[in-house]
Amino acid sequence: MHRRFAGQTLLLAIWVLSIAGLQGRSALDLWSRIAFAGASLIPAAFLAFTACYPIPTPAIPQSLLRLCWVAGASFAVLALTTDFLVLEIQLTPTGPARKSGPLYPLFALYFLVAFIVALGVFLSRWSRARGRERAQLQYLAVGITVSAAGGIGTNLILPLVTGRSAYNWLGPHFSLCLVALTAHAIIRHRLMDIRWVAHRGLIYSIVIGGASGVAMAVGKLVAPDWTSQTVTISYNAVAILSAAVLVFSPAGQRFIHRVVDPYLYRGHPDHAAGLRLATHRLSQLMEPVALAQRLHGIIAEAFIPESFTMVAKASDRGEMEILVAAPEELAERLSSHRGFSSLMRVPTSTGPTVLSCSMDLSDPQLRATLGELGVEILVCLQRRDQLLGMLLLGPRRSGDAYYKSDLAFIESLAELASIALDNALLYRQKLQMIDYSERLVESIDSAVVAVDAQGRITSSNAAARRMFAFSTLRLLTLDGLPSEVAWALALALVEEWAPREVEISVDHTLKGTLPLILSAVTLRDEKSVVVGALVVATDLSRVKALERDQRRIERLSTMARFYAGIAHEVRSPLASISNFIAMLPDRFDDPEYRDTAVRLLPNEVARIVRLADRLRSMAPSDGGMLAPVRLQPLLADIVAIHAPAAAETGVVVQLRSEDDLPQVAADASQLVQLFVNLLRNAVEAMPSGGTVTIEARRDRDSRQPNRLTVAISDEGSGIDPPLRAQVFAPFFTTKPSGTGLGLTICREIVEFHGASLSLIPRLGRRGTTALVSFPVTTVSDGQLGPLVVPGRQLTGPASVS
Repeated sequence: MHRRFAGQTLLLAIWVLSIAGLQGRSALDLWSRIAFAGASLIPAAFLAFTACYPIPTPAIPQSLLRLCWVAGASFAVLALTTDFLVLEIQLTPTGPARKSGPLYPLFALYFLVAFIVALGVFLSRWSRARGRERAQLQYLAVGITVSAAGGIGTNLILPLVTGRSAYNWLGPHFSLCLVALTAHAIIRHRLMDIRWVAHRGLIYSIVIGGASGVAMAVGKLVAPDWTSQTVTISYNAVAILSAAVLVFSPAGQRFIHRVVDPYLYRGHPDHAAGLRLATHRLSQLMEPVALAQRLHGIIAEAFIPESFTMVAKASDRGEMEILVAAPEELAERLSSHRGFSSLMRVPTSTGPTVLSCSMDLSDPQLRATLGELGVEILVCLQRRDQLLGMLLLGPRRSGDAYYKSDLAFIESLAELASIALDNALLYRQKLQMIDYSERLVESIDSAVVAVDAQGRITSSNAAARRMFAFSTLRLLTLDGLPSEVAWALALALVEEWAPREVEISVDHTLKGTLPLILSAVTLRDEKSVVVGALVVATDLSRVKALERDQRRIERLSTMARFYAGIAHEVRSPLASISNFIAMLPDRFDDPEYRDTAVRLLPNEVARIVRLADRLRSMAPSDGGMLAPVRLQPLLADIVAIHAPAAAETGVVVQLRSEDDLPQVAADASQLVQLFVNLLRNAVEAMPSGGTVTIEARRDRDSRQPNRLTVAISDEGSGIDPPLRAQVFAPFFTTKPSGTGLGLTICREIVEFHGASLSLIPRLGRRGTTALVSFPVTTVSDGQLGPLVVPGRQLTGPASVS
């Protein structure tokens, strides 16, 4: 490429010098033949240069190029040795004149066709080129077109049409345009990668010479005898000295620094200031798309590239996503390109890498892919030996290259961008996890409410808003929650109590009373400082409905067995009575019959009466009134009444009770029936005597501390393990005269009060313990005041149910 450009320039210089020789009015025939010989080879040289600049192209066949060289060389030989192109060179008052030879029209046709073909190929390349390459071609195209139009018009077309060459001296002047534009392309856009070396002294000489030339020209126009006047110092010297003084003056130095230096030395943007600004912009935490937009702004301010694309790792599988693409249609081109996935094959190192797509990529497929996409600079963003993303920069709109200082700036920017992208990807992952957690919490059916250390609600899900009837549009405190939930959170905040699966009831504005199971937990930071509390409440309405249905089914099943048992129990005495009645007509006068009837019939009737009495007390009334009951005096009365009768059988009844036991919500008459039945069973279990212990205490072993337990323990033989599962079944008894309804009645009473009844063997001793566990009522005066927390006060709800 360099050789062909030099050859084209040399041939153009030969033609210009020969025209200048003709104007010297000597050796006209020689200069004329040299001018035609040099001009004959110019189209071939231009076509050869076009075929290889900026890169070789198959658009011009080698056969056509060789044909053009042969034709040009033939015309050059004919011009030098024959009169077929030019003859009779004469000097006229208007300048040199000549006549065209017989082959001149053919020469003109060859020149025009070859030059137009080369110029067409050149312009075609210019239309497809981008960036720096386009700028270089643009300057060359303008210079060649203007020079060719002027030179061909004055030195080829006019002589062909008029037969005169009076204006051939104007042709070389058009080449000044090509010289100026080519020089500008070499300096400004590094045409053909020619290294420009300009020392400070040369710059001063050029500026002084230019300024002196302007001053001399102006002086000659103003005073035509400028150079003929004689003074101590010539006017030309004065102009040169004045220009020198002006150049070295402060104003001249500022002019050189602001205008000449940037032009010759490729003035760069202030990369140091750009890095400071980039550090400020990229130090903030943001999502990857926002980071890409900021990077685009920084790169655009520094270089104004034709295109900018940032891709980042979308997943751990190495897939890449396009964050920002400018122009926007580049994103579609890039994502649909078959070689987009090959970007992952870029050779990388341990840190950010800046690669020139034309020089630093050894993979031809990747280089071709980036070339098709118009990418000139590829920046790999890496952290900890992992590729996080890439920047794809197109050519600069100015046509400038990315020089060493530019690449150093991009590399420093890539260091900042890698750190920022790593943080951005982690930030996006955190946001995705938070979003996933929020959606997960929103999707569950249980109510979830979180509060901060000051008792303000910080988050809640849709189930909580429905269950507790509050809105997220306003910031709530604990006052906006049901009292049970508010106190659970308040106690968890002060670490007094964290309930686990506690059953509570809350009032709902539409659904009435809602049964809930509630758990609370205290939230702490990494220093174990309390930062909030969390409560989870699950609606038990459906569970309770199922339990009611199950109890109803069990009750019906029990009643079926109960009626079957009644039928059996009643049938036995009735059968005996029926038999005596059947024998009455035949044996009425039989004394033995009468004695047996008098003795047995009352016993059988008494059995039926006792059974009826027990049936009447079988189920407690659903309309029973619950009121606060203190168990200590109630148990004391029962012991006082039944202890003497037990003492007659050798059984001692002892009562142990803690002081200040809380009250329970109960029907006192039914509790008396419950404890009397249990006490009777304990006494009957010890026919040889023993001790029955009745103990009332707070339930210390349960996970639910607000319960009260009454334990009635005997020293009997205990319950055989195979029989334990049947003791609560109706009519099941181990006593010879028992009905099997005592424990069944006790269980009904216990369930009516929301309590629990269990029979367990005594550990390490003989006997059985009947445990009755009651829920403790929390209402004393119906009101609770505010809960005072050390360091702050949490205003709790005014009342609890």
